[in-house]
Amino acid sequence: MAEKKTLIFDGYSRRLDIYVCDELETFPRALVQRMIKDGKVTVNGKQVKPSWPLTPGEKVEIEMPSAAKTKIQLKDLLIHDDEDFFVIAKPAGLLVHPQSPVWETNPQAVFSFEETLVSVILATPPAGFDTSTPRAGLVHRLDRETSGVMVIAKNAIFQNCMTELFANRLVRKTYYSIACGEIPDDEGVINVPIGRVAGGKIKASDMGREAITEYKVLERKNGFTRVQLHPVTGRTNQLRVHLSWLGYPVLGDWLYKGATADRLMLHSRRVEFAHPYTGEPLQFEAPVPPDFTAAWKRVSTAKN
Repeated sequence: MAEKKTLIFDGYSRRLDIYVCDELETFPRALVQRMIKDGKVTVNGKQVKPSWPLTPGEKVEIEMPSAAKTKIQLKDLLIHDDEDFFVIAKPAGLLVHPQSPVWETNPQAVFSFEETLVSVILATPPAGFDTSTPRAGLVHRLDRETSGVMVIAKNAIFQNCMTELFANRLVRKTYYSIACGEIPDDEGVINVPIGRVAGGKIKASDMGREAITEYKVLERKNGFTRVQLHPVTGRTNQLRVHLSWLGYPVLGDWLYKGATADRLMLHSRRVEFAHPYTGEPLQFEAPVPPDFTAAWKRVSTAKN
């Protein structure tokens, strides 16, 4: 049963959302307003607007965010479950974590947002998972529309080790993508800086940070290319920006002018690293999802 906080307002007239924000100091106003609109905050047992003017003696009840059954079950995503970490295949369309940073200090807040990978993990954590681990054990992330393999730590010590491996470029990641157009070279290296420009868009820029991507063509057909990508660096939107800069944007990438598709055709296929404790070489793969395979079949066989 969800935890409820009951308060009796004893001050001067004040907006409900501002009062609740003062009581839940780490909850941003936008989240509090959402809770009020969703009926998670009531006044004298009734649902009211965030702007409700409280008067002395009114009872405010707050239903604190708590774990609920998620539509996606963690067990259905698991690829590997180890003592200190686990590996999942993230489906396209699933956000890794809420966009508001409030969940980092109040993990239960994830259950007040849309379903994310973090809420799926915290709803039914795997055996041995330390729920006090910062950021629910995340050591890297994928865009909402990118599918594929992710490694999640079960405790803070292993999390720190994996974060260091990523920072030192000791984790090799391999992606598959469908690019619009037929890339002429069988393989190559894109070494083009990436940064935010006016308007906030991330793109190739001389003022950006170093970004390196290795690529290898797997198949060309009917004006499209199935390509394997290895990001040497790990910049935000790196693969999407680099393929767009090359002139062959990812299929389904509306932001970087890719042709229309059901979703972004970018899949994290494989991750490789040495176990931080034992040095054992590890490799985990996420199967190419059916929608990715179907998209390639559609564009590669379509009649012009």
